[in-house]
Amino acid sequence: MHLVQTQMCDALSLGLPEVARALICTGPESQVRAFDAAAGEFTVYGPDDRTKVLTEVGMFLTGLAAEQPFWPGDGLLPPLCQSV
Repeated sequence: MHLVQTQMCDALSLGLPEVARALICTGPESQVRAFDAAAGEFTVYGPDDRTKVLTEVGMFLTGLAAEQPFWPGDGLLPPLCQSV
């Protein structure tokens, strides 16, 4: 957050609905329960719903990156999944 606030890297708000945001913030096998006040019942969202949200976010970011590359900041460590 500090890097974004000091303009040392790019940031983007995805503007996700609450359920989509909760699904992304939970683990891949987690469930999110949302109460529908009009129906008086809970809806349970799970791993398949999370995968759909992540796919949509990925497509959105791919389109955005095609327009203008993101600047992650200078001097950052390489991702853990990549060898140096």
